[in-house]
Amino acid sequence: MVRAKVVVMLPALNEEESIGKVIDDIPFNALHDRGYDTTAVVVDGNSTDRTLDIAREKGAKVIVQRGRGKGAGVRQAFALCHPPEVVPEVLAQTSSVCQAVEDLFAMLATKYLVMLDADGTYPPRHILDIISALEEGADVAMGSRLRGDIREGAMTRLNFFGNIMLSNLASMLYQRRCTDLCTGMWGFSANALNTLELDSRHFELEAEMFAESAKKGLHIVEVPITYLPREGETKLVPLKAGFTILNKLLQRRFYNADGAWEMKTTDRAEKAPAPLSFQFL
Repeated sequence: MVRAKVVVMLPALNEEESIGKVIDDIPFNALHDRGYDTTAVVVDGNSTDRTLDIAREKGAKVIVQRGRGKGAGVRQAFALCHPPEVVPEVLAQTSSVCQAVEDLFAMLATKYLVMLDADGTYPPRHILDIISALEEGADVAMGSRLRGDIREGAMTRLNFFGNIMLSNLASMLYQRRCTDLCTGMWGFSANALNTLELDSRHFELEAEMFAESAKKGLHIVEVPITYLPREGETKLVPLKAGFTILNKLLQRRFYNADGAWEMKTTDRAEKAPAPLSFQFL
């Protein structure tokens, strides 16, 4: 009997203080009991500390991204889930044909993918909750800290209120209720992985994943999760990230990832975009 495959993907950049514990806490045994073979895959943004060494010591597969930025790394990893793209991506990301091929093929034939930050802020025990939501029919499961438990010192007031404002705006623009747009914990079905078209390079990634999922009509659910204080220094610059996220929300409301206008018409008279409604669904 062929067991279904779950990939737990950890985007990381200089996370030597936390990545070992995050990998240790992934509920491999519980997932095995539920019928899944689970692989931890670290998508590394060219760390200069011991992140990669620790990840390999813990048994994780490692993909070192080309270029910098969380969005760029996640997009490269997502591409490895698609069979037609695996061979060229493998050849493009390796300096020799044999180097790290096993790690790169770890993404192939994934049924469910769960992504969480490697900084220790997202307890891996919630992976089981995310998988349950996907099993029940969701295409995309967002871990909502606002519906769960934010521990003291885990989120600044600026980030908290900024996230609420951006989440409300996203809800209005895309007519899908969203309480935690900037969450770093997500789950995707194989259908979602084959559907999403992304072009983000940095921390606007989460906003684009929500926008793209809503535009493509994917079934999105929110799962309450706990949010913990991070290990090490944050790489997020709140105001800069906030404006970048806002820009991405507005951009993707009207344009696709390739920059093409969303509406396709056969005559010269272009259709006006759907009016924006302030109703939360």
